Amino acid sequence: MSFVVVVTGANRGIGTAICDGILSASTPKPVVLYACSRAGKNLGLKGKVEYPKLDITDKTQIQALVDKIKKDQGGVDVLINNAGVNLDDNYSLETAKQTLETNYRGTLEMCRSFLPLLKKRQGSRIVNLSSVGSQLNHYSPVIQERFRSVKTLEEVQGLADEYLSAVGANKVKESGWGRPQLAYSVSKALMNGFTQVLAKENSEVLINACCPGWVSSDMGHLIGKPPKSLEEGARVPLNIALKDIGGTTGKYWANSSVSGTGEGQVQKW
Repeated sequence: MSFVVVVTGANRGIGTAICDGILSASTPKPVVLYACSRAGKNLGLKGKVEYPKLDITDKTQIQALVDKIKKDQGGVDVLINNAGVNLDDNYSLETAKQTLETNYRGTLEMCRSFLPLLKKRQGSRIVNLSSVGSQLNHYSPVIQERFRSVKTLEEVQGLADEYLSAVGANKVKESGWGRPQLAYSVSKALMNGFTQVLAKENSEVLINACCPGWVSSDMGHLIGKPPKSLEEGARVPLNIALKDIGGTTGKYWANSSVSGTGEGQVQKW
């Protein structure tokens, strides 16, 4: 039996760095890595690696991958949800919808679809790549409390619907969502929210979210010159994917600053 890992958004940036880290890590069994991307790009990684085409906004593609891995491997040990977009440079209602469709709904669909395979493996884990942008301090106290106290996926969806409604009405600030042009940040806060819910509903799997910090990727360069390498940024997700975290689940992990190069700790978001 192999140690099976699925990584989305694997074709560049921190996704590729995570794949490198997985293949070089010490694992209890030989690794089989599914390095997924929209293009199905062959990264030339050394080891037993497959490169499925996967658009996480396409439920049919997700289910096809689940079916293939179930047939070939029987189960999954680790799912790392790295795929995401940041379209806030061209902010509009349409790009806000696209951002939430990928970062929030697409990642949630990956979790829900793969959970049956993860539950087949003792000690299995999900790692959702979040962001420092998921911090809630720029929202109204009411919205902050609603995020931190979510108990159901319906409550998370309600927050998503309200945000998009505020964008459509051009009343983002007045509705308590901070300044406009933060769809990426909202999508990651929604991710943290559903991570909490899924962890409570699925105790057999350790499910956590994390911020890798400000890393030298295409997305990282959108806001300046990142202080961290891709390898340094990969340390946090690799820690909670592979190392002993004492059974911690449903939490948000990060270093104390976006330039920190450690393996991360549980942080308030």
